[in-house]
Amino acid sequence: MIGIEDMWSAVQDDLGGTSPQAGATTFSTAPTRNLSTLESAAQTPDLADPTSPPTVLIVDDPRNLFALESVLEGGNYAIAKAQSGREALLALMSQEFAAIVLDVQMPELSGIEIARLIKQRRRTQHIPIIFLTAHYLEEEHAVLAYDVGAVDYLTKPINPLVLRSKVNVFVDLFRKTRALATLNAKLEAQKEILEREAEERMRRIQAEAAMAEAEAANEAKDRFLAMLSHELRTPLTPILYAVSLLERDQTCPANIREALTTIRRNVGVEVRLIDDLLDLARIRSGKLTLQIESVDAHDILREAITICIGNVERRAARIVQAFRATNVRLEADPARVRQIFWNLLSNAVKFTPPEGTIYVRTKDFKDELQVEVTDTGPGIEPAKLDSVFDAFEQVLPESSAGLGLGLAICRALVELHGGSIKAESLGPGTGASFIVRLPIRSGGEMLRLAGITTAPGLGTIRVLVVDDHQDTTESLRLLLNREGHEVCVAGSVAQALELAETFEFDVLISDVGLPDGSGTHLLESLNRRRGRLMRAIAMSGFGMEQDRERSLTAGFAEHLTKPVEFADLQRAITKVARTLNAHPR
Repeated sequence: MIGIEDMWSAVQDDLGGTSPQAGATTFSTAPTRNLSTLESAAQTPDLADPTSPPTVLIVDDPRNLFALESVLEGGNYAIAKAQSGREALLALMSQEFAAIVLDVQMPELSGIEIARLIKQRRRTQHIPIIFLTAHYLEEEHAVLAYDVGAVDYLTKPINPLVLRSKVNVFVDLFRKTRALATLNAKLEAQKEILEREAEERMRRIQAEAAMAEAEAANEAKDRFLAMLSHELRTPLTPILYAVSLLERDQTCPANIREALTTIRRNVGVEVRLIDDLLDLARIRSGKLTLQIESVDAHDILREAITICIGNVERRAARIVQAFRATNVRLEADPARVRQIFWNLLSNAVKFTPPEGTIYVRTKDFKDELQVEVTDTGPGIEPAKLDSVFDAFEQVLPESSAGLGLGLAICRALVELHGGSIKAESLGPGTGASFIVRLPIRSGGEMLRLAGITTAPGLGTIRVLVVDDHQDTTESLRLLLNREGHEVCVAGSVAQALELAETFEFDVLISDVGLPDGSGTHLLESLNRRRGRLMRAIAMSGFGMEQDRERSLTAGFAEHLTKPVEFADLQRAITKVARTLNAHPR
């Protein structure tokens, strides 16, 4: 068996020096335990219950233990007894004591040696020790006792009242200390709870602030993109109108007509770049909405091919079609589906070499329609197949044009329709395939929207054009005059209201943003003056969905986003003018 001093040193401050709190081994109500029992108890120190009565440890030889217990019993504390230093140290390993009454003369270890060991351990060094001795050698024993940390030194025979009084003082101090420690523990726990709650509140506040900041940033970005769109679109409108004027001139030479075609084509490219930026902003802010109709996917795919065929022919390439799908009815937004197909075809045209081939295939795939567009271009590295759908990603940056938004928008639009899209390629030099799958919707006949054509017999339409961009108003006036319409132009709300006093117009075409107000305010003023709803078309560089809804809510029959093709404007005028015969002014 190892020595008690070695065992005591090996305890390592009872796993960090923490004081036991519950379930202590008590020696007061049972016969004194032998060493083997104490050693077993010392293997797993228990923690005292804070509500249990304090315990006083008395250490003396067997002849005096009974007398000491008789003196101390009856107090508001329990008593534990040890007959040797070994038993005392083992008891201290398993239980917490309010005070120790220790005889100086003990077998094996003296009381002085026991006290020195007790004071070396952090867990027990605070326990007050009262020494008892029957062998008083003047000041020598007292000095040794106080030197090892004793709080008092009494000689035998002991005055019972004095011993009980001293023990009661230390028991009362122990009880108050333990109560204070319990209170401190509760306060510490409450502090931790409050700190966690404060941290949680701070996280919520920070999250709310970050969300508000993000929303403000998104709103600012939307305003910026809307303004940017307006400023970029506005100069393109007079360019298109000037091109339309020259194209209507029968004496225009062929080489000039080719140049006009180039101008019109590149204006279209510019418009698509602006539209892509706005679509990306709508998608990321969750503001892109779908206008769902029952549509024929093959019809839309053929329209997209027709739009792209000019670019295909310029590259001396060809498109091979294999439409094998039998169920092609979709419940979808036709404009957005056309945009998906057009983007995929444009991407294929861009990467297909001269005299190359583009394959467009459809087939039934379970309950979905599969559309596959394959090019014979440079191909895609397998590691980049997923990243091609990231915004601003360029698969071949050294040879690619555009902003790299088309495929990102494609994926978003496909997913909004409940479908999927993926890219496939065997690697560089093998071409690439883009496979779109859209869910088939059953039921209902397809809704076919007939294109609006110029209605015969409308005669001359009187048009008031309001726009602060002079090139736009002048070119539009010339075009409308050539179509046989009577036109007056104004550059502001005030000018328009003044003209309206003398010019009895049939249709108002107004920009939404004017230098002294807005097109909606102008329309409201005209409606009040004339006592009826005016036939009006909004024409604006602001093309967000909310801009269109705002115009329609204000009373405009149409909202056209600049640059406006003259043919689109003609159709809008025709649609609005049809009501002239049904409801003459």
